[in-house]
Amino acid sequence: MVLTLPRWRFLNLQALLLGIGFLLLVGISAATVFLVERAASDSKQLADTLSVEDKLSDILLTVRRAESSQRGYLLTNDQSYLDDFRDAEPETLDTIAEVRELAGASATRKSTVDRVDALVTGKFREMKRIIELNESGKRSEALRQVREGEGRRIMVELRDAIEEAIDAENDLADVRRQASFRTSNLLLFVSLAGAALIVAVGGLSVLLVQRNYRRAEAARAELASTNANLERIVAYRTEDLTEANEEIQRFAYIVSHDLRSPLVNIMGFTSELEALRQDIFQEVEKLNAELAQVKGEAEARKEDETTRQLGADFDEAIGFIKTSIGNMDRLINAVLKLSREGRRQFHPETVDMDKLVGSLIETVTHRAVELQATMSVGELPPVETDALAAQQIFGNLIDNALKYGRADEKLQIEVRGRLTTTHAIYEVQDNGRGIDRADFQRVFELFRRAGKQDRPGEGIGLAHVRALVRRLGGTMGLTSELGKGSTFTVTLPRRWSVQNRSAA
Repeated sequence: MVLTLPRWRFLNLQALLLGIGFLLLVGISAATVFLVERAASDSKQLADTLSVEDKLSDILLTVRRAESSQRGYLLTNDQSYLDDFRDAEPETLDTIAEVRELAGASATRKSTVDRVDALVTGKFREMKRIIELNESGKRSEALRQVREGEGRRIMVELRDAIEEAIDAENDLADVRRQASFRTSNLLLFVSLAGAALIVAVGGLSVLLVQRNYRRAEAARAELASTNANLERIVAYRTEDLTEANEEIQRFAYIVSHDLRSPLVNIMGFTSELEALRQDIFQEVEKLNAELAQVKGEAEARKEDETTRQLGADFDEAIGFIKTSIGNMDRLINAVLKLSREGRRQFHPETVDMDKLVGSLIETVTHRAVELQATMSVGELPPVETDALAAQQIFGNLIDNALKYGRADEKLQIEVRGRLTTTHAIYEVQDNGRGIDRADFQRVFELFRRAGKQDRPGEGIGLAHVRALVRRLGGTMGLTSELGKGSTFTVTLPRRWSVQNRSAA
């Protein structure tokens, strides 16, 4: 009990000090933000004041330059002297507009700007009038007006107005410098106080952190051990899956290859049966002829009908056998093809997709013409991938689009593509039969087909396409509506390597 009470009080003191420190930090932070904004405002106001002084001086200098240009023209009658005069008026008006914008809501500044604007306008009007008189041949009249001193009077008034305004801006600048200096000093004080408080709170935080340091280190070590163990587990599982996938492919290849031997035998014996059929039924016809001599014509006719029926049944059975052999042969070939593709090594290279898809379109042009189909290809971005796999992917998709058109609609097929930061996205769109939403997953399954089965196929095309896309590290998407068409979307990484291949 003697040790517990001081510790409890110490913990309460820590919490109290941290709470006070937090509140002080909030207050100092708020004061710092306020003072920073105030200092920025003071600096902007001072900068505006100095800018107004500069622009007023620029106005006076520009008008004087215009007056010198006018006098040079009157003395020499050389039009080139008027270049500065012509540039001076729009330049002066722009500067006055800038000063007016800087004046803001200040009534004094607005009054000064209005006065300067009126004098500048009057001065340029007077100079233009004299120039026009000289240009019209009334040189003596122009010089007389110059000597009358109207222009000089305007310039004196303009100079006095600008000098008064500059003096007023200088006084205002002094006031704003002092205000900015006071704000800066106050900001410095608050910053130093805040820094001292941060140091104090930091010291308290160090004391608190030290108490939990060992516990945190133990938890970190345990987490690192768990992560390392998890990585090993993931590596083992990945290796197991890879081996299992390769074993399945080898098994499929071996089984398919071994199935071909008995299938070839069946095909051979079926051919033998077809060859024996003619000999067997020729012998039966001879026997029927001999039977006719013994039993009579009616009995022989009955035996001939029985023989013909037997022959028809025999031919039908042979036809069924051959059809089944053909179907089984196609399935075995499909399995062998998938197995070989699964074991083929991919080689990434930069593929010109415009050229690749263009060549695929050329190979099916005759079919498109027969079907009266329209095929268009947009600009397709290049991608770094396996060229043969890309050719198989888009060849299958274009072939499917041509295969499943509608009788009541002219077939249109479009291939387009675009890029994102990390991937290339390609779309093959058609206006054909479309696919029911319930069959979206089914069409990608091996040996499964959807919709009306009136086109040849084994149901491996889209399954093979999706497997290739996955091995290339991409994804396969489908949007479709019955009776309106389908869009197959292939998303591939812009740069793919064998090391980051996806499991098919």
